[in-house]
Amino acid sequence: MTTAVTTNDCHDLDLVRSGDLEAFGRIHDRHAPLVLSVCRRHGPGGPTGSRTEAEDATQEVFIRAYRKLDSVDDCTGLAAWLCSIARFVVRERRRATARRLKHEEAAMTSVINQHGAVDRRRPSADAERRERFAALEAALDRLPDQERLAIHIQYLEHDPVDAARRALGLSRSGFYKLLARARTMLADLIGDQASEDLR
Repeated sequence: MTTAVTTNDCHDLDLVRSGDLEAFGRIHDRHAPLVLSVCRRHGPGGPTGSRTEAEDATQEVFIRAYRKLDSVDDCTGLAAWLCSIARFVVRERRRATARRLKHEEAAMTSVINQHGAVDRRRPSADAERRERFAALEAALDRLPDQERLAIHIQYLEHDPVDAARRALGLSRSGFYKLLARARTMLADLIGDQASEDLR
């Protein structure tokens, strides 16, 4: 079985290099289960992580692999090569997830503090903080796409103005107007949620 896979890999790799995309599809189908397993085991959340996240990572692995096929010197080691790309991709995604969570928490804390800070001296402070985070996440989900994207860009991008220009086609002033509107809408949604909770 291993010999057959190796033979097929070498044959299909030659075909891909000559422009046969169907051959790359066969490489994908042959190795996708193994790559998915690596992504599922090493990705964010480990073995219990989201299958959807692992599938997204697997797709990224094969996109990167296709772009780098010319760097494969030994066609008999294609499976190992794909797994090494998979491990690199999941490390990148873990770091990106950690950065996103850090910035999201900073953004949530900022909004929460503007609408009543949590008294950390009380035993129930952590529970209240979690509830406020949950309310904020729910409010973010209810924002229109552009306003939600503006919030994400502001707190997740290194250069928000440049990111807004590329993603939304907005000038600096246009982005900050959209961001101000998004923050106002977010505050209103959080207030509405708080009112519902008190009913």
